[in-house]
Formats: sequence, C-alpha cells, structure tokens
Amino acid sequence: MNKILIVDDDRSVAEMVRMALEENGYAVVTSAEDAKKAIATERPAIALIDIILPGQGGMDLILDLHSLYPDLKIIITSGKIDMNKSTFKVLAHQFGVMAILPKPFTIEELMTAVVDAEKQA
Repeated sequence: MNKILIVDDDRSVAEMVRMALEENGYAVVTSAEDAKKAIATERPAIALIDIILPGQGGMDLILDLHSLYPDLKIIITSGKIDMNKSTFKVLAHQFGVMAILPKPFTIEELMTAVVDAEKQA
C-alpha cells in the first residue's frame, strides 16, 4: 500500500479521510501548512489536495507539485468549485490530477479514487 498525503485546511475532513485511509492499510501524512516540505521528506505516492486552501491555493500547489514531482498522483477535492466543468477537468488532468472528488464525498468514493490512482501508471 502507498503513502498518501492529505492537504486540507478543514481539520474534520482531514481527520475523517486519514482514519478511512488508515483503516484500509495506507500510511498517511497530513499537512495543511507546508505540503511541499511534507512531500520532499515523506515521499508519498498520492496527494489528496483541497482545491481551496489559504495562502497559495490548491491549484497553484498542484502546478508546483507537478513540476517538482511529475510522478505524484493527485486527487483533488472541493465543496466550493464546480469541478464538473470540462475545461477544469482537462486542465486538472494535464497537471497530474487522477481524480476529482466534490465535497461531500463518501468513504467509498474516496477509496475508489485512491485505488484507481494507484492503478494508473
């Protein structure tokens, strides 16, 4: 099982996701403050990133991470952006996004996205 980084400023969401992933055998790292440092030290295979983050913002973080770690598989989440728009999906997938999870999402949807991301080369 892969190590997964959770980047979400909503502590309750991050905790729920962490518990679900750990129950399914994943090693989990959480970071709402310095995701780049966490990736450099922890080397996760997958990053679950909220698109709306204070400071830099999720999309800027995704662009930076994709340029630094092109093999990092990214799953994005948000409850505030219409992520079903085709232009957003195309742009996101160009920068390493394997799945888009609109909030609220179920544990089943989360696990499906993680398993699918693991399978993608």
